[in-house]
Amino acid sequence: MAKKKDQEEVIVDVKEVYTKTELFVDRNRKLLTTVLAVIVGVVALGAAYYYLVLKPQEQNAAQDSWKAEQYFEIDSTDLALFGDGLYPGLEDVTSEHSGTKAAARSHYQLGIVARDRGNFDEAISHFEKADMNDEVIHVLALGNIGDCQVELGEYESAAKSFAKAASAAKGTNAEPMTAPLMHFKAGIAFMELDDVDDAIKHFETIVEDYPEAQMHGDAQRYAAYLGRK
Repeated sequence: MAKKKDQEEVIVDVKEVYTKTELFVDRNRKLLTTVLAVIVGVVALGAAYYYLVLKPQEQNAAQDSWKAEQYFEIDSTDLALFGDGLYPGLEDVTSEHSGTKAAARSHYQLGIVARDRGNFDEAISHFEKADMNDEVIHVLALGNIGDCQVELGEYESAAKSFAKAASAAKGTNAEPMTAPLMHFKAGIAFMELDDVDDAIKHFETIVEDYPEAQMHGDAQRYAAYLGRK
């Protein structure tokens, strides 16, 4: 009897909850309908914006940039920068297609050109705009910023850039290649600052976490040398 009574009480409780839910829906039907309509509208606007605006922008940018990128790959620097009269150059792509992936790629390539020509401030400006949601390019751009800061004698900023690049490399597909390189550069930069503790930390990270890295032996020697200081 007790078991049957308990079951009846549970049934009553469920019905009571169901009734309260119905009552809430009835009392707030207009509000709920409005909220649902807003959600549907936002989703529809987002889809329309992507297919009618963003996607065409990306396609147009890709069409305009492919030739300049090809020139960049074969080291035809002037044609890559300024175009060939038929196709625009990297500088035009960045100005005419700002915010697209093609523009971000162009900024990265312009940064490489500026760096190789010794225009380090200009290169940094381009690398800072090269975020294209690509985990490898993001790390390399940060590393290149650090390289330029080293050339400018800004070792404190460089050390931070390399450390940030090493952190960004963590967990990416390219981690085994990029992370130890950035840790090594960070260690060297901290050595220039006489920051022994931070330098050792980066070298030991390579020794412990990346035994297959090309700079593993050098990192081991630097860590041992600094540990004796």
